[in-house]
Amino acid sequence: FPDEMITVREFHSPKLGSREADYEDAFAYDLELGRFAVADGASDSIFSGWWASCLAGEFVDGDYNLDNGSEYFQMLLNARKKWYSGINWNRLPWNVKNKSIRGSYCTFMGVQLVRDDSLYCNAWAVGDSCFFIDDGKSLQSFPVSSPEDFGVHPDLVWSGYGHPMNERKEYVPEYKVKSFKSEIENCKRIVLATDALSRYILENGAESIDRIWENSSSREFFDKLRSDGSIKNDDLSAIIISFS
Repeated sequence: FPDEMITVREFHSPKLGSREADYEDAFAYDLELGRFAVADGASDSIFSGWWASCLAGEFVDGDYNLDNGSEYFQMLLNARKKWYSGINWNRLPWNVKNKSIRGSYCTFMGVQLVRDDSLYCNAWAVGDSCFFIDDGKSLQSFPVSSPEDFGVHPDLVWSGYGHPMNERKEYVPEYKVKSFKSEIENCKRIVLATDALSRYILENGAESIDRIWENSSSREFFDKLRSDGSIKNDDLSAIIISFS
């Protein structure tokens, strides 16, 4: 997929006043594969940042075709195995162990960018992490289209149970999928973002993507937006792909 006309910038920042170690979002991408993912760990479940990282990384590294139901299940299974094996269950304090048995949750947005005779992409979503297309004139979003649509309880992907219940049957969450072709052939940028940043983009339009792009290396810029209430005080994450 390499394309000298494509530039990728990643931005992530933990909540205002939090450490990098407290960050519970995740992102992953491989430009050569044309695969990008963000995930938002649910703060009311434990080890959710690790689960988000496992899921986003597995989507990118595994090169799965999620239109195939069996490959979708295999991606989840492999991500769940990685999540489980990355936790030292025997050394958890009892109160952490009791909560971790119930597993972890996160939202998910995965994008596959493909160039054949033309450029197109597919996007898969569970929850309210979003995908945006900025053509310089208008802004399209998926799966959420209005700031008012961000709910307190979005759909989530579950890690499965933790020890000692990990052998119990695990459900496979449904996802939303959408294909884009003509929309991105001449677009300016596409963006994957977790919920707080997605809502900010929907509230402020395409110009907000320019601001995020220009300030992607400045945590102070985003801390100010959180301090003045322009953005919810939450973990922020985005991958921005620019076509120029």
